[in-house]
Amino acid sequence: MNKRSITKTLAIALGAAAMATTANGAKLIELKTVDETHISIYWRDGWVNYKDDGTGPGAFGGHESAGGDQIIRYDPPLSTEEAKKTANFTIRSTNDAQYKDGLHPEASFRRSKVNGTDNTWPEANFTVEHIVYLKLPQKLQQGKTYKLSIAQAVSSDTATAEFTFDVNTNVSEALHVNLIGYHPSGTSTKAADLYMWLGDGGPRDYSAFEGKEAFLYDVKTKQRQPAGKVKLWKKSAKDVGGWNFTQSDVWICDIASSAKPGTYRLVIDGIGCSPDFEIRKDIYKEPYKTSVRGFFYMRIGADKNITPMPRQPRFIPDVDPPGFKVFRTTFGPWHEDWKKMRGDVWDRTDWSKYMEPGNPTNPNAWGGHSDACDWDRHAGHVSIIYDMLLPFLLSNGKLNEDNLGIPESGNGVPDLIDEALYEVDFWLRLRDGKGGYCFGINNPPGDHKQMYQAGARPFMAWVNAANCAMAAECLRIAGNMKLSDHYRDEAIKAYKAAGGQDLDFSYGIGNGSMRGRDYKMTAAAYLYNLTGDKKYEDDMAAECVVKDGKTMLDQSDKYCQYWGAAAYLMCAKNKVQPIRHPELLANMKASLLNEARVKHLTPLADRPSRRCSDDVYGWFQTTQSVNALLIAHAVSEDPAEKQKMADAMVLEADWGLGRNPMNMVQMTGLGSRHADDIYTSGRNDGTPGVHPGHTPYMNANNWGSGYMADPQWYAAKGYPAWDKWPHGEALWRARYCYSNNEFTPQQSMRGKMALLAYLYAIR
Repeated sequence: MNKRSITKTLAIALGAAAMATTANGAKLIELKTVDETHISIYWRDGWVNYKDDGTGPGAFGGHESAGGDQIIRYDPPLSTEEAKKTANFTIRSTNDAQYKDGLHPEASFRRSKVNGTDNTWPEANFTVEHIVYLKLPQKLQQGKTYKLSIAQAVSSDTATAEFTFDVNTNVSEALHVNLIGYHPSGTSTKAADLYMWLGDGGPRDYSAFEGKEAFLYDVKTKQRQPAGKVKLWKKSAKDVGGWNFTQSDVWICDIASSAKPGTYRLVIDGIGCSPDFEIRKDIYKEPYKTSVRGFFYMRIGADKNITPMPRQPRFIPDVDPPGFKVFRTTFGPWHEDWKKMRGDVWDRTDWSKYMEPGNPTNPNAWGGHSDACDWDRHAGHVSIIYDMLLPFLLSNGKLNEDNLGIPESGNGVPDLIDEALYEVDFWLRLRDGKGGYCFGINNPPGDHKQMYQAGARPFMAWVNAANCAMAAECLRIAGNMKLSDHYRDEAIKAYKAAGGQDLDFSYGIGNGSMRGRDYKMTAAAYLYNLTGDKKYEDDMAAECVVKDGKTMLDQSDKYCQYWGAAAYLMCAKNKVQPIRHPELLANMKASLLNEARVKHLTPLADRPSRRCSDDVYGWFQTTQSVNALLIAHAVSEDPAEKQKMADAMVLEADWGLGRNPMNMVQMTGLGSRHADDIYTSGRNDGTPGVHPGHTPYMNANNWGSGYMADPQWYAAKGYPAWDKWPHGEALWRARYCYSNNEFTPQQSMRGKMALLAYLYAIR
């Protein structure tokens, strides 16, 4: 789905949700300490139990998996007016003399957020949760126990709650760390942030903690060691994509010590601790594995013999569903009717008007990876091939795991390559029987009887040549010459079929763009590595955009040549073939080093988040786009610069792995806290939660009206007004809001795949 899409045609099984009411007041879920002067109380007015038993007409599907949800309401709901009154809260203590006689808080702040909906069209039923922050009149004392009393007027189902203030065990949401963990190297950045947004109380001021020591707490031995000091990093400001992620000044408390492998918490006296995280050498293995499995769970055509079950049906012609066909057409993005249609044309289910004479079908049109919860596959998807294979190329084959839990595991081919080949093979199957390479397949109607295959273009021959050539080069590196030769030959066949045409035809890749000549340049670069044929090296040089040492190899609205440049640079580094264009090589290397500095290293120094993702791709805040940085790191010969680049990559990865305002891994199925109940597959499959490895957009902008298309529908039901919130909290637990928490492999997954895989390889 493109971010500019306004409407989607959805086949949704509508049905009223079951309702249940508990008449004891808002449900108090948790009382936590924020720091020595603030506590938080988390209530729910209700909750949605999403149907996930693998039964009913929507089981195992994509966005068709809807209906049968149960809404639970806790009645009466929290009285937000009474919760603002400090007199309704009393804190007492039997071992802290300051609170012996009971004290009221100085202030009460609140934030409220929708935490679930059903799919009742056109206006969904929804539930809300609240966090109330109490500012205390006296500092809490380490090791002392306190009792909070809540007046009946607040409408809490629980009138009292006890807590002990222990910084070594009390997890504070003000501390933000990589929840998966860190590499033990003493030269590796181990970043941690300190900030907190208190709803209508605004940002917490932690300036009084500047200079205080942070400690690394060993969970096993219960011993602490100094880790670093708190210091101000940046004032509240806009960040990647122009978003203000934190709405707060950011202090940092990085872990400077070279700690031994183990399980730790970061602790600051007077505040509390982070959740547990690990320090170990293979810390990026699970993120890497989960990301690969995320792509597997975007496959179309996968059999049911894996848990969780892949989405169904398989959409294999004449196999599943019964009687399913894929009809060939002459339709595509170049057609005059295409250009007149509004919205995403791939979502239009009826292309029968454009069928080829005689209504021919393609019985081989199956496979590939879907566009989020849709079933269409088009040319913009192929960028996932390149970002899956890029870290394999740059690491010269270090990512050779064949046990990541996909169907091909154990077949002797690295699973990362297998996952890319699933997409490569789909495009080879999508030929028209007349030597042409086709543009994609649309979405099916609700009855799943047919799809339509777009027509062929020479542009798609260039695309297939690039797909196959890069795959063949990675297979060569992996030592599988039989498969490498097969894809090399397919690349050469497609290269010839393109016939020098469509070089200036352009089509999107995620939020970027590539022309026919960019695919030709990419294919030629890999074919030179594979064959040593000077013609391919000359073709690559002729199509390369690099003219000096400061050329940008990616301009999102024009072209992208990262992957072709990586092929030529690694050809030189690994002495694969002779370099006959040394000046171009030198300029290419200088350009990528410069692009890494301009797009990644320099912006990092000014961003509160310390992220280094390419700003131009920051519309979806979870997109992690650092290709120039990965390639530059692989070819840089300056140790100090390489370390700076590695630190930047780690900081970017940290953000998506938990060092963000929600203290959450921005990917399903990974870590102790992760995104879940988003608009993705695996929702009603008999396995709790959704499929792993998927990164939600976290978009808060309007794509249409109602609970599916407009995140502001949710924001308007929360508090305070959305423009006061940190944009890094733009995620609602809403399985039916595609505009907020859907995703696509080519927009929010592929860049993260490249980053996590490369970090795993070099660590």
